[in-house]
Amino acid sequence: MDIRTVIVDDEAPLCDELEYLLQAHPDFHVVKKFSQTAPALEYISTTPCELVFLDIQMPGMNGIEFARCLGEMKVKTLVIFVTAYGEYALDAFDTPAIGYITKPVSRVALARTLEKAKALLKSVHDTNKIITVMRDGRMYPVTRPEIIMAYVKNKAVFVRTGAGEFSSQLNMQDMAAFLSGAPFLQVHRQYIVNLDYVSEVVPWFKGNFSLHMKGLPNEEIPVSRNHVQEVKRLLGFK
Repeated sequence: MDIRTVIVDDEAPLCDELEYLLQAHPDFHVVKKFSQTAPALEYISTTPCELVFLDIQMPGMNGIEFARCLGEMKVKTLVIFVTAYGEYALDAFDTPAIGYITKPVSRVALARTLEKAKALLKSVHDTNKIITVMRDGRMYPVTRPEIIMAYVKNKAVFVRTGAGEFSSQLNMQDMAAFLSGAPFLQVHRQYIVNLDYVSEVVPWFKGNFSLHMKGLPNEEIPVSRNHVQEVKRLLGFK
């Protein structure tokens, strides 16, 4: 599994320590670290990621409020609280959080909580392997591996397979949840691509680039600035 992970803590050394500890668990890949909750909430609400480690005592919006916002927004990112204050445990579990680790973080507690996260994510993936899409008034079941990409067009969500274009009743956030994890990646707020179908990387100006997909040579998929480094990592180039 490639579990995209975000760390939110206002103490940079603790962010770095947690990132270091996560290196022993290769399924978990830290994609962003934040010292403030507002930019973290904006990122997680628009960019699919499976897990967030969250401090509770944060400037501005605290971690409890942050987790409740995720729940209200129906963002399907798992939350693990990491805090020095054990007295927040009851409040923490009145949120969508799945774990609560006290600082300093022990390797045993971290490993136990990560196993729980992996089990939950696997169960979600196992029960969401097929969606129904439409074309010309007819409905078709489509599996994840068949999907080349999903995208927004005219404020509606479509998927492209080898059989052509189909409309979906899912919104982009729900589509991102269905397509979370490898080999899919949201490269732009309007595009999710199956990296197995990338045929060409086309350089643009100022270090940006677009993608061509197999079977769709005339379509250019933009890669937003926030996703450039992750696309490079997953496609194996610098």
